[in-house]
Amino acid sequence: FFFFFQTNTESLKVNEKDSHTMTMVYECPEEHHYDGDGGGSGRVAVSPNKANKFNRKGIRKRVSDYLLRTNIDVMLIGFILACYHARAVYAESTTGGTTAEEEAWGHDSDTATEENHALEEAHKEVNAILFPWFAEIVGVFVYYVLSRYAHAVPYTAAMFIIGAFIGISVHHLRDNAITTSAATWVEIEGEVILLVFLPGLLYLDSYNIDIHLFFASFWQLLTFAFPMVLAGTTLTALVAYKIFPYDWSFDLCMTFGSILAATDPVAVAVLLNELGAPPRLKMHVSGESLLNDGSAVVFYNIFSARFLYELGISGVGENVDWAEGFKKFFQLSFGGACIGIAFGAGLLIILHRLDHRLSGEDSVVQVVATITTAYLVFYISEIQSGCSGIIAVVFCGVTVKTFGETLYNDSHLSHHFWEITEYLLNTLLFTLGGCVWGDIVSKPNVTGSRVEDARFLFGASDWGYLFLLFFLIIVIRFFLVFAFYPITSRIGIGSNWREAVFMSYGGLRGAVGIALALSLHAKVYHLTSESERSDMLFRGDTAKLFGMVGGIALLTLVINAPTCGPLLRKLGLVTPTETRKKVVENYHQHMIQFVLKEYVALLTEERFSNVDFSVVKEHTCLGGITYEQLMRAVQRHKDKSPSDLYIEPNLNNVLPYLCPVGDKVTVDDGTEDDPLKSSIPTSREAEMMKKRRSSVINIRKSRGNRATVFDLRARINEDVVNEERVVFIKILRSAYHRLIDHGEIEQRGFIVHSLFRSLEFASDAANLGLPLSDWNALLVAFDSFTRPAEHLMFKLFDMKRRLKNKEFNVDFDHDFALVQQRVRLILSFVNAHKWARQVFKEEFSKAGQYDLTVAEKVVMDESDGQVAMADKALLELAEEDVAIVKSHYVCHILLNKGAYYYKKLKKHGLVTEREAGEKLEEIEDEIYHVLKCRKLVHADELNPATKNQRLSLCPTNMATTPLHDDVGEETFKHSIHSSEGEQ
Repeated sequence: FFFFFQTNTESLKVNEKDSHTMTMVYECPEEHHYDGDGGGSGRVAVSPNKANKFNRKGIRKRVSDYLLRTNIDVMLIGFILACYHARAVYAESTTGGTTAEEEAWGHDSDTATEENHALEEAHKEVNAILFPWFAEIVGVFVYYVLSRYAHAVPYTAAMFIIGAFIGISVHHLRDNAITTSAATWVEIEGEVILLVFLPGLLYLDSYNIDIHLFFASFWQLLTFAFPMVLAGTTLTALVAYKIFPYDWSFDLCMTFGSILAATDPVAVAVLLNELGAPPRLKMHVSGESLLNDGSAVVFYNIFSARFLYELGISGVGENVDWAEGFKKFFQLSFGGACIGIAFGAGLLIILHRLDHRLSGEDSVVQVVATITTAYLVFYISEIQSGCSGIIAVVFCGVTVKTFGETLYNDSHLSHHFWEITEYLLNTLLFTLGGCVWGDIVSKPNVTGSRVEDARFLFGASDWGYLFLLFFLIIVIRFFLVFAFYPITSRIGIGSNWREAVFMSYGGLRGAVGIALALSLHAKVYHLTSESERSDMLFRGDTAKLFGMVGGIALLTLVINAPTCGPLLRKLGLVTPTETRKKVVENYHQHMIQFVLKEYVALLTEERFSNVDFSVVKEHTCLGGITYEQLMRAVQRHKDKSPSDLYIEPNLNNVLPYLCPVGDKVTVDDGTEDDPLKSSIPTSREAEMMKKRRSSVINIRKSRGNRATVFDLRARINEDVVNEERVVFIKILRSAYHRLIDHGEIEQRGFIVHSLFRSLEFASDAANLGLPLSDWNALLVAFDSFTRPAEHLMFKLFDMKRRLKNKEFNVDFDHDFALVQQRVRLILSFVNAHKWARQVFKEEFSKAGQYDLTVAEKVVMDESDGQVAMADKALLELAEEDVAIVKSHYVCHILLNKGAYYYKKLKKHGLVTEREAGEKLEEIEDEIYHVLKCRKLVHADELNPATKNQRLSLCPTNMATTPLHDDVGEETFKHSIHSSEGEQ
């Protein structure tokens, strides 16, 4: 299609001057010719008899030329074909393709009906794949909204509510693909629900636990897990049995109590980590949840078996008496623990044998072994052995954590994988739970409820009992925690009444309880039928049970979870505010010294010689540094640098702002600090705009020649040079990654896209034997459709910061944005080539030899040529614009250095997630202001004459080079913009 479109538009010709190299070039009007040295493309003469044709079709020619340069032609054709294909498929599906097939093969009506039913079932099974991934993509948007605008709302609660809306819509949108897929998941088998969700959710919790505190507080946790869970199960069952008007059997009430006995610490654990709660409290919350999940499931298995026995179906359930109950309890608990320890030991052997620490493949296989073991141990224990799968997974994870933490080749890979798994499973589980809950609370009451006068299966009175149950659940929790407090405060690692209050209030219900209630409801649904009145009553009972469990989970997540933070502070369980503020402030001062050291290192580079300190101090944390601090940083830089490699930093643009020379020397520009007057363009601004427009014209004219990038016919028989050239391109790729790691370029965005895209073009050309041409390839990549797309996305998703800063009428300066991107692109390109040349000479040339081979010399010369073209492109831009962009570029680098410092503190646990998050958010906002800043003169900026005057008063060993007044004092306008709106 690409060549077909080229032929039809007659925009490409083949230059056959060279019989060995056939190069495709653009045939353009004479006024649009490239001048021969702009990226390696030569002039192409236009024959006189074609002049009139170009005049007639100039507009079409420019449009087709743009399409070819940006690849939109290929995308457009593909989009049209995709739409045409989709239209054909839709027409076939609506015209009844099955009937045509039946007529062709002569099937009778009965066979056709059976086949239609089979096709419907197959279509339903295919649709089942939609719901989980729809839930995950919705979860992405929900996370974005909550993390930016509503930190206090728990993510799982939001997904449960969204699932509830989907469940409610099942009755109204039956032909919708999403509700059809959700209905398939609602009818899933109960055991499958447990097998899919619980192993993945529990293994990470058991592995993340603090082993030392876990064993130290083991008897406390055991008290929380078994006696307290049994007492809570009984009290909750009595509430359901004595207060609820549903006429539930006592076994169903005990099953209901065991489900609500399982606590979920996810939201509370995140809060405790953010606020820096005491380790003992975190261990009590997470350890109790870990063990009482297992004990709750043990009691659930016992009482659910008794309840299912009431269905009267042969082989379903079991009439467990007291003796059998105790036997089953020990079988489930101790049997599951033994199986978990055995599987944990086997996993330790596997991890030990996969000991190639430098092999990334071994690390991946280790992660595969952990997730496989987690699901296998649950299946073997729960299904094959009749023991508790949850306890088996917990003890397997604890065993691996105790003895195998150091056996992981890449512990970060394993941890991140399990975090992703937990996120996916939690999202799907709470969405599915909300979907079933919404379906239940909105389902009409036919014969599935023992309360006949209710309009809905979950009627108004049920909502009243739900809120009553929520209140009583909290009362029961307080009663149990303080009833066992005399014991738990004296054993293990102890406790206090403040922690007991928080544990009572923070006992949320979540993943395990929802999974168990889903499993019971699905199991009863599949074992019963709609034709029997008694079966419908059992369905109604389990539906109401799940409605209560889902409602309690939602209420605890929506009410208890957001209020746990204020309660934690009120009880004084977080680090005292004043003490913590001093610690955080101390870290902030160390971060400033770290950034100052990096700033001094940047000043040793020639490319940053004209960076003005007024820009740096306005946009970074270095605004308050003193002359003495700067000198200490310079001395530390000198002490740590080898004497033969030491380069003295250029402080000419820093010392005038910091030297103690008495009163500030300023130049009066005759203007007042008035926002209205400052908005009027000055003569200097007008001159700058004129130069900037000239720079933009040069940028648009300097588009790369795509022919030199996409030449598919050229062949050069220089094998050695080609190999060296490919190696150098690989080093360039590594250099760009190095710039990302050092914070010089962002990991995302158009600039990094253009840089790596240019290497792909250059690599293709090098494999064909062409010289190194990554600068021309970079111009082609820079001129793609990605740049305007990025500008559009920047404007669309910038609403939050605009509203926050009240910037309602801010216009996006496309000219400056284009100049800014070009300067940053050139700086990154030149710096990468500089580093790649050094590495190529030192490490990839012949070892022990200082002389370059002919092939290496060719590659180095080609690199010099590319850098020379980049430098020439930089000189074509307005000098003042380049200086402004460089100054902001340095600010961007320093802000990224500060972000790196706080990330390192958070990684080592020296600051909490919330403390680090607040600082990182401040840095992110400042980076945004740096990218948006369009000031020509910053606050307290000195003109060159004043800088030279101040430099003359500084120590002579520091003031090295006088500054040249290129602009002139008469054209220098000094303005101070202090408000955020003016910025």
